[in-house]
Amino acid sequence: MRELGLTSVGVGLLDGLASATAAIVRLPAGMLSDRMGRRPLVIVGYALATLSRPFMGMVTGPFGASIVRVADRFGKGVRSAPRDALVADLVPSDMRGRAFGHIRAMDHAGAAAGPLVAMLFLWWFPGRERALFMLTILPGLAALAVVVRFVHDPYPVRRALRADIPAQPLWPSLTGPQKTLLGCVALYSLGASSEQFLLMRATDLLKSDGMTTAVVPLIWLAVSLTKSLSARYTGRLSDRMHPRIVLAFGWLIFAAAYAGLSLSTDLWTSLGLIMLVGISYGISEPAERSLVSLLSQPDQQGSAFGWYMLVQGLLALPASVLTGWLWHQGNDGVSIALAVSAGLPFAAAVVLWSTRSTLGMQK
Repeated sequence: MRELGLTSVGVGLLDGLASATAAIVRLPAGMLSDRMGRRPLVIVGYALATLSRPFMGMVTGPFGASIVRVADRFGKGVRSAPRDALVADLVPSDMRGRAFGHIRAMDHAGAAAGPLVAMLFLWWFPGRERALFMLTILPGLAALAVVVRFVHDPYPVRRALRADIPAQPLWPSLTGPQKTLLGCVALYSLGASSEQFLLMRATDLLKSDGMTTAVVPLIWLAVSLTKSLSARYTGRLSDRMHPRIVLAFGWLIFAAAYAGLSLSTDLWTSLGLIMLVGISYGISEPAERSLVSLLSQPDQQGSAFGWYMLVQGLLALPASVLTGWLWHQGNDGVSIALAVSAGLPFAAAVVLWSTRSTLGMQK
């Protein structure tokens, strides 16, 4: 990015703009999928991201980089809620936890493998960053081909066969249980700041122990793999128990890990707690999606996932701003920031745990 004339502030603004775009577009995309079907929007979303990403290898200035980055995130926003709604349509209700766990596992595995492949490419072909961006079209086209060839959309057919399904309102209203869940998600998301702060903590501890910080990318790789493996093997918990219980448990693990990080100054203990944060994501992400699906009508799954992802996305920025501000508040700023990142998810878990009558325990 610096080759394009962007300062660190410019990089932050560019990433913030792209993330906000992805968050805002998820709700209308989800609502639209309730009216016209999921598959068309999933295809459009993957196509936009696939075709826009290689242009990063052609741009020569910050304006062009902004356009490409926003287009990539726009594509992700278009496909996100319809994709999860499509999974809910295709998978029986007693297998959705396993299905969402598998999807999250693949997403995190890709997040781990992508940088690793890029690093190996640049090691073999130094200075060929632009060529690397051009090659990103290949996995994107492969994913798009799989969706076009093998994924079907049962939702429009189901609506056509059932005359008793009323036409969707342009702005479907949320039920009480859905609002309760979104409130808990908002409280949790405000404490779940950027994982870059975990890497900053690891970097500080490595320096204090006189060790090289070159291993920080390996820590990021380990966290991604931990997320992937835990999502793969714990997603099915939501099929055996109520997803509300599994989600509260995942949030409690997240809170415990951050509380430990706020107190620990030992490198290896802190690295273990950072891995525990990864495990908490693997437990909670499939459960969140299972609970969103459980609380939604079949013809409003897209809207429900859109609301859920909108709340998550919009609170990502204030969460990171809050943590960053606390981080620099004197000698105890780091501990206070990590403690707040533990306290808010803990409160969210307590509220969620106490909502048995509101969210219901029936599967």
